[in-house]
Order: sequence, then structure tokens, then C-alpha cells
Amino acid sequence: MSDPQAYTVGWICAVTAESVAARAFLDEEHRGPRHVSQHDNNSYVLGCIGSHNVVIAALPEGEYGTTSAATVAKDMLHSFPNVRIGLMVGIGGAAPSQKHDIRLGDIVVSKPGAGDGGVFQYDFGKTIQNCSFQVTGFLDQPPALLRTALATLKATYEMKGHQLVEDADKNLEKIRRRSKYKQPDPASDRLYKSHVVHPSNSSDGCDIACSSDTVDLITRPKRDEEDLDPAIHYGLIASGNQLMKDARIRDKLAAERDVLCFEMEAAGLMNHFPCLVIRGICDYSDSHKNKAWQGFAAMMAAAYARDLVHQIAPSSVEAEKPVLEVLNSAKPYSDLLRVRLCYIQQRVQSLKLGEAEDLSIARNPHFLVPFPSDPDFVNRSDIWTWMERQYSGPESRFALVGLGGFGVFWVHGSTKETFEDSYRSIADVLALPRRHDPDVDVLVLVRDWLQREDVSPWLMIIDNADDTPMLFSERNSEKPITSYLPKRENSKILITSRNSDAAERLTGNVRMIYKVPTMENEQALQLLQKKLGRDVNEAAAIRLIRTLEFIPLAVNQAAAYINKRSPRVTIQSYLDEFQKSENRKGTLLRSDRGDIRRYDGVSNSVVVTWQVTFEQIKREQPRAANLLSLMSYFHAQNIPEYMLHNYGSGDIHSEEGSDEDGGTSDVDFEDDLDVLRGYSLVTITATLGLLEMHSLVQFCTKVWISEFGSPDQWKTLFLQSASEHFPSGVFETWQQCQTLMPHIQPLLDKEPSEECNRLEWGKLLTNVSWYLVMLGNYSKAEVMVQQAVGTRAEILGQEHPSTLTSMANLASTLWNQGRWKEAEELDVRVIETRKRVLGEEHPSTLMSMANLASTYRDQGRWKEAEELDVRVIETRKRVLGEEHPDTLTSMGNLVSTFWNMANLASTYSDQGRWKEAEELFIQVIEMRKRVLGEEHPHTLTTMANLTSTFWNQGRWKEAEELFIQVIETSLRVLGAKHPSTLTSMHNLAFTWKNLKRWEDAIQLLQDCVRRRENVLGVDHPDTMSSASALSDWKLEFGGSSYEFPRSPQTLDACT
Repeated sequence: MSDPQAYTVGWICAVTAESVAARAFLDEEHRGPRHVSQHDNNSYVLGCIGSHNVVIAALPEGEYGTTSAATVAKDMLHSFPNVRIGLMVGIGGAAPSQKHDIRLGDIVVSKPGAGDGGVFQYDFGKTIQNCSFQVTGFLDQPPALLRTALATLKATYEMKGHQLVEDADKNLEKIRRRSKYKQPDPASDRLYKSHVVHPSNSSDGCDIACSSDTVDLITRPKRDEEDLDPAIHYGLIASGNQLMKDARIRDKLAAERDVLCFEMEAAGLMNHFPCLVIRGICDYSDSHKNKAWQGFAAMMAAAYARDLVHQIAPSSVEAEKPVLEVLNSAKPYSDLLRVRLCYIQQRVQSLKLGEAEDLSIARNPHFLVPFPSDPDFVNRSDIWTWMERQYSGPESRFALVGLGGFGVFWVHGSTKETFEDSYRSIADVLALPRRHDPDVDVLVLVRDWLQREDVSPWLMIIDNADDTPMLFSERNSEKPITSYLPKRENSKILITSRNSDAAERLTGNVRMIYKVPTMENEQALQLLQKKLGRDVNEAAAIRLIRTLEFIPLAVNQAAAYINKRSPRVTIQSYLDEFQKSENRKGTLLRSDRGDIRRYDGVSNSVVVTWQVTFEQIKREQPRAANLLSLMSYFHAQNIPEYMLHNYGSGDIHSEEGSDEDGGTSDVDFEDDLDVLRGYSLVTITATLGLLEMHSLVQFCTKVWISEFGSPDQWKTLFLQSASEHFPSGVFETWQQCQTLMPHIQPLLDKEPSEECNRLEWGKLLTNVSWYLVMLGNYSKAEVMVQQAVGTRAEILGQEHPSTLTSMANLASTLWNQGRWKEAEELDVRVIETRKRVLGEEHPSTLMSMANLASTYRDQGRWKEAEELDVRVIETRKRVLGEEHPDTLTSMGNLVSTFWNMANLASTYSDQGRWKEAEELFIQVIEMRKRVLGEEHPHTLTTMANLTSTFWNQGRWKEAEELFIQVIETSLRVLGAKHPSTLTSMHNLAFTWKNLKRWEDAIQLLQDCVRRRENVLGVDHPDTMSSASALSDWKLEFGGSSYEFPRSPQTLDACT
């Protein structure tokens, strides 16, 4: 059977003819999948097109429309999680016009643009009677590489034509019922005028029922020989749940929106399957429908799709993220808090924000709320009436303030990072120019756009605006978040917060704040009934909701508990258990009051409701309570499972089930996780190995631990886990570092008091600081590693290997900032101590010696650098082996020394030396590619250094080609602002200068200077080198000294 992980192209069909055509164009069919996800009822055909493995899925027989397509797509992505390219291929109805001569058998391809994927979803509903429609959404754009392939294929067809019909004829041999898929007689391609309607009670064909009189037909000229036939049309496709068969409405929509094609499935893929839609035309979206052209139209669409797939390089597909990963990272939200959103969502959809002006972007309404409607929604008319009144009033801002769980919804206003992410989403939806420019502040871009008078009125919702310092304080000379809130008449900002002070400061007027109360009796009862999903004992239900003080979250959690234990636990037995814990309830409320006032979003009753659930979990499975306690110290989203296995020895409960080392077995962990999932406290994300919690659950857990547990013990366990699992920060660990940074960030700001914890903290700081160095964030890294050096030196002493590791990393951080004298002094101290403590041939000693050689070279002390590099290489080859990454680094540094020595002596005629350098560079590159990988930063540095030998031999074109390759890879791997990327930009500018491309060279160097000033500072040697050269070039003085890219210093392995 075939491995589902091997398939990267997902191809979805709707009807049988489409599926048959798709299979006909596979170069080879594979065996069925080895396994699929549970509850996946799709039928799959597997195969390949060229080097691409393709999985084809079809909608169930007789099912059409957006809902069925969505189900098929979601199931496919879970069963084939490595799918990176999406195609929706099949048949559709044309919308011909004077502008677009679309005929049967032609192909319409969705053309992505203006921030959408070329397909919009429309909703006829009741508005079809008035010949109007409502746009309800847009299909996401397909990946960039698919759009690039589309452009390439379009150009190829323009130049060379296509062989789609010929290809279809060849593949007909694979189909038993060939006649169904052959091209019909062109004479049967009749386009009736819009007023001609096929009689609904007639079973005759159109030639009989509607006649073939030319007076009723639109005559079209024969296509020229130069025209493609079938023709390929690129543009907008309209998708809906109803079949389009009214020519007048078709023409109206075509005129208003420039629609080329109508179909019924693609919009269902919205938010589920970003893809390209390819439709073969089988009718004209009117009442004159028949199936004669369906087979041929399906073959044309499949033939085009096959040609498109051939345009995509397999290596480009591997560089793309899987579709499922992209969708999951874009939509993190919790199930429980989604309940709170619905009353806002359903009402906001009906708000009339005024007629949009005729702007290319702003004329269409946009609705950017990432949650679907909730079937258990309970309307609260008092809140809505107040909001409607404020919305129509003169004030531009108004706020809902309430305790957590009272009905306030969740968006992205809790941190600066989520605030920025939300603004980026707005910028994408509005398709704002320059939104992807790394030098443009997206916060300013969105604010300034929304403040424009020519943009239609808008409503912005900022939720969880609770953190007053984050909202109003200036940190590290950064402006406060509130400075990016737009100010505009006739537009509104709705704020939700647990913090009255924050809400008052944001609105500027206490009268614009609505204090959200608990639910009314009838509302809470309705919520409980909906959550339980059955009739309830009303008397017991009323007693329960009164005991829970009508708080929605408390009601929701109680219902989850009852549902899990039903029928053994009823509403009354749950209430009895709750009322048995009055003493515990009183103690908990007293201990929590201070925290509740500080957060202003957690009701006493929310904590009490949590206590009931927690006490039950403690009785059922004490280890599960331990797991939840540890998880409460993590960031709420994307909690890595591998950091959670050391909780069995926590002192809140007994240690039964713990491994001897304090860890928990995999089986026990899964059991404990199942308990927490059963109470809706923890969610497993679609990304394997990552969990989610509700922030309110985390808060309540910490409150409980503070009263009944040992918070210091859980803080220590969390710090130990962070210190153990945060990796060294080298390139291979970047993805892991990026995942862990939100979790460990709170640990970095405050040094613990206990000595053992301080040591763990020092280790964590050392590793995090090196990760920041690798990212080019030198100033933050220096502060952090300075703290690590101080802590380790105080506890362990100056000569302890761990202290020396932090000192060596500090020296490297100084080196990267161009502070070579300071780096040299520190390197010398570390080397002398390591020789004495570890020995002269210890890998850490050799690493410091290699770093010192880099420091000598950057100070122009070429001979000293060469001698030290040679010593390190010889020792590393003997001790570590030729292909050890550290050995390769030293070999690269030695060649750098050769280059600089020759440059200093101006021995450009010494071709033998350059040849020697070139050969050694090539040797290092080959070994680094094999050992480290083609995109590793060290490999890229050596490739950049190789270009220097081309450069100095006058081989400018080879140097240019290799520099461009290095820059393109660096942009993808390191980013546009990384110092190594900027060094390659600097050197490419010099290469262009020598190729006499003065304008390009000056423009690139200007960009490099600006970026270096922002990233490194104006006083950094690299910045000054670029600025000096730019000044010389502008004066047309001529001449310059080439700056060789420095090899990165390496990280101590022993942390």
C-alpha cells in the first residue's frame, strides 16, 4: 500500500466525469493508501504526474455544493498531511460576454489577485428574485509557487500554443467509454440569447424545444488560426450552492463582477483548502443544459491541470509548508471561548456601515472574525441594545467590561504580538500596498489606511485589552500599542476587557463603558439546556444556575462535567457535590480576592466552578491534576508535549505512577491527557505534539495551586523543563527555538532566588542568547549572556566549564557587533583557562581558538590568524575527524585568512593563491552540504566566500550568479534583515559595479547601508564599510576595497 506522507499534490473532483478525466491524465496509478484518518469516508485514487505524487478525491455520488467539498478537503488533508499544492479540477458553466468569448470546451482558470484566490462565494437566497446577490467570502490564494507556475504556463501557451486536445485524444485509450469524453460536434455549441428559456416541461433537446433559428442564437465568428482552441480564460469564478441556470442573472453578475464561470464546489474550500480552480466549460449557465459536453470539458480541465503540475519543480514543492500546517497556524482559537463570540458575530454581520466609495479595495465589505456561528448562542438583548445605541452615537470608542466567562468574546488584543498578527490579517484582507515589505511598519500602514477619509466606515473589535502596561507603556523606545489605533469620524472601535481601568483609558469616557452583568435566569437556563442537549429537570437546573451565579463559563463547565458522567451524574448530584465543598469554597475565595481584583476578569464563581472540576479530577486521577498544574505555567497556545513528562513527582498529590527519575511513562501521560481533554480543559491541535489550553483555565489552576499546592515546586519544574529542552540555538534547532520562545519568555526577565534554579536559569539564558545571536539580534543577546556569565561565575566560579561556555558566547556576541578588541580580550581569557582546566585539545578549547583567529583576521592581523587557524585545523582533524562541523568551520576560516592576506598585499596577480583558495572552498562546500545541508548558514557563508575567488580572478559573471543564489537562499532561511544576508548584498553590489552595472550597484548598496544602519547601527564596521563605499561611488571617485564575508563564530557545544 502507498504511504500517505508521500503525496504532495491534492486534486479534488466533484462528479464522476471529472474523476475519470483526472485518472486518465495520471502518468502512473499507485496502490491505495496504507491508512487514512478515522472517519475519513473519501475514496482516493493515487498516482503520479512527472515527479509529483498526486492524490485524487471525489465528492460522494449525488452530493454537490460547497459543504460537501469542504468535508472532502478537510478529510483529505488529515489523511494526507503532506499535501502542499491544491487543485480543484472539473466542469463549470460559462458567463460569455462581448468582452469574453467563452465557448464550450474552453477552460476557465481562477486568477488570484487583490488578496483573494480568484473565486468568490455568492449567496442567492431570497435576493435571487431581485436579480441581485451577496458576496459572502473569497477563496484563499494558492501558494506562490502555484501562481508562478500558472504565469509560466500562460506564457508558454502564448508562445508555443498547447496540445490539450491531442493529449486528451491520447489518454482516451485509458477510458472504456471513450465516446462520452470525445469532443462533440462543434455545431452543437449553441449560445441562446438571454430571453430564450428552455421549457421546463420539455424533455426534447434544445434544437427541437428551442429551435435552431439563428434569430434566437448569438452568432460568433470562427476563431482565427492564431487563437488557442480551446481557449484558456483567466479571471473570476463565482461559486454557490445553487446551480446557475438563469441567463439574465448570469449576464447581470458577469457585467457587475466580470465573472467568467459559475460552479458549485470551490467556495466550500474556503479556509479549508487554498487551491487553484480549473474548470472546463460544459454549458452556458442557462436553462439550456445538457451533458453532451461534460466529458470533453472534464478532459480539457484535467489536461490543463497536468500541464500546470509539470511546470512545478519538486524541490519548490518541498520548500512549501503543508496546507494543513498553514491553515492551523493561521487559526489558533479555543473551543470554549468561541462560545462567547457568537452574539457579536451574528449581530455585526447585520451592521450597516454605510455605502463604500468606489475604491478598488475599500468598495467591498470585509468581515474578519475567525470563528463560525455557534449553535448554542444565547442572545442578550440588553447588551446589544446598548451597543446599537453607542454605535449610532457621536463617540468613536466604546467598551464592554466584564469578568471572564460573562459573555465577552476573544480575538487578538492580549499581547503586542497578537495585536500585530491581527493587523497583518487586516492588511492582507484589504490587500494594502507594501504590506509584505519588511521595512514597512504594518501597524502604521493599517492605522493610516483606516484613517483615510476615502475609505468606507468600519467597525474594529479589540478583545482582551487587559494588559495596561502593554497597551500604554513605551518599551525600548517603542510606541505604545494605543498609538496605532485609528481615529476617524463615522467609524467605531469596540473594546472588550476584564480591566475597567484599561477600558476607561482606551475609551476616554467612563460613560462609554458597559459593565457586562451575569446572565438573566432565563438566559442561563437556556444555555444549560443547549449544552446538555436534552430536556432537564427545570427545578434542579434553576437551583444549579443560581448556585453558579448565572456565569456562562461556570454553566458551560458544569454541563461538560455532567455530560461526561451521564447518566451516573445528574444536575442534582452535581449540585450536591458542589454544596458539600462550602468550607473549601470559602477558603478559596478568600485567598483569591487580591488576584481577582488585579485581573478584574475572573469571578469568584468561576474559580469555584473550576474547583469542583479540579477536585473531581484529583480524585479520579491525581497525575492528571499534576499535568494540568505544570501546563498552567506555559503559554496557552502550542504547548509541546515533550516538555510535559516530568510532572509525576509533583507534591500536590501522591507520586503513584511516577517513574523513578520523576518522569511519567508515555502510557500514563496519554491517560492523564485524556482526562483533561474529557473536561474540555486541554485541546490537542492538528499539529502533532502540540497542545492548547484556555488562559482562564491556566489562571484558575494557578489560584488553586497557590492555596492548596506548592507553586514554587511547579515553577521550578517549569524552569527545569525549559532549561532542559531549549536547544543550543544553532541552525538545526531554530524551529524548536521559535516554538518555545513564547513559553520561556516570562522566565528570562527575572532571576530566581534559589541557587539550583539560578543555575538552570543561567543555562537557559546562555542557549537563548545564542539563538538571538544566530538571528542577528546582538544587543538583546549581549544583555542576556552577560546575566548568564554573572550568575554562573558567582555560583560555579570563573573556571567552571559552564561559566566558560557563557563567557565564550559573550565573546562571540561582541565579535558579531564589531567590538573585536573586547572579544579578543575575553577569548584570550577563556582559552587560557580552558587549556588549564580542559586541556589544549578539548573541543571547547579549539572552538575558542578558532573564534580568536576570526577576531585577529577582522583586525587585519592576518599572519596571527593564519597560524592559529592552521593549528586548530590540524588538531581538529586529528581529534574530531575531517568532516566534523567544527573542522569544516576552521577550514573555511583559514581560506578567509588566505583571501585577506592576499588582499592586504594587493597580490591580485598571484593566481596560484586564488586557485588554492578556490579548491579548498569547493572542498569545504561539498563537505558542508553533505554534513550540514545545502541551506545551512555555514554552507551559505562558504559559498559566499567562494565567490571571492571568482571575484579576484575577474570571473565576475560566475561571482554574480553564485551571490544571487546565496542571497535568494539567505532571504528564505535567514530573512532580509539578517547580517549575513546584508553582507551578501554588499558583496553583490561590488560585483555589479565591476560588471559596469552602476545604477543597480548603487541602488543595492544604498539599500544595504540603510538596512545595516537599522540592524547593526551606524558605528558597526560593516555599516561604515558600506557607507564609505557608497559615498565614494556617488562621487565617482572609483576604487574600493572588497569586504570579505566573515565566517560565523561557532557555539560551544558544552552548555
